[in-house]
Amino acid sequence: MLPIPAIEIPWWKKLLFLLLETLGFVAIATLVVLLLDQLISPLTLAVAPLELRELFKEWGITLLAVFSAAYLLNLFARRPGLAEMGFTTARLGYSLGTGLWVGSSILVLCFLLLWVGGWVQITAFLFEPPLFWGWLLFFLIQPLAEEIVMRSFLQAHLQHYFGPQVALLGAALVFGLLHAGNDAFTWLAGLEIVLGGYLMGQLYLHTQSIWAPFALHASWNFLQSTVLGFAVSGMNTYRLLQLDINGPEWLTGGEFGLEGSLLTVILLGVAIAYFKKRNREISPLPQA
Repeated sequence: MLPIPAIEIPWWKKLLFLLLETLGFVAIATLVVLLLDQLISPLTLAVAPLELRELFKEWGITLLAVFSAAYLLNLFARRPGLAEMGFTTARLGYSLGTGLWVGSSILVLCFLLLWVGGWVQITAFLFEPPLFWGWLLFFLIQPLAEEIVMRSFLQAHLQHYFGPQVALLGAALVFGLLHAGNDAFTWLAGLEIVLGGYLMGQLYLHTQSIWAPFALHASWNFLQSTVLGFAVSGMNTYRLLQLDINGPEWLTGGEFGLEGSLLTVILLGVAIAYFKKRNREISPLPQA
């Protein structure tokens, strides 16, 4: 059951156990990737839009690999079951709705502020159903894979050894570092991604399930890029809204997307402060 209480052993043993578990996670995930890559190579999704086929294959394999690694590690630690990984059905609707509402409200508010201020203008509306639904499916697969790594494995294991506050900060910093190599990365974008990772960690604690951070992550990526027409973490996608962005980079996010904007940093800070207060009142939820 989440949250996992911190264990009482010397700090160096905690670090050693965490390192061994991390190496085990990486080893299992790598083996699964190598196996699935051979099996799936001849079966590339021919029905998917051409520009998405390799992404579907890459992230579909990644999702299966990290899920397998997290599940097997939990099984080895005598914590079997999907609920131990955050895949619980308790308050499923509330968890999904909370993540969806938090992520979409921050982005829509940022977009409206930029639009009203004249820093962003809508120049065209381009709806291509195969690309629209294809990117929606991709932004369900990719965030779930990342959240399994960040929540089911990293945050849960950090919390097991060092407690919830270290787990929140540690997972957020790792989440930020994993995006440091993205195109058009800036220090402001790095700060925003760390704050976003911290907020998703808070939602993981608040709902005690993976579904809230997953919903925030998925809706954030899809809405920011495919719907509103910005880049997402420096990656360009098909865009429903065609934009003319003429504001300063620190305000609009520039080529990195809204994640590089000071507006999202401020609003994420507000959301973090809110859930920090809410998480003080957290009570354990029953396993599904």
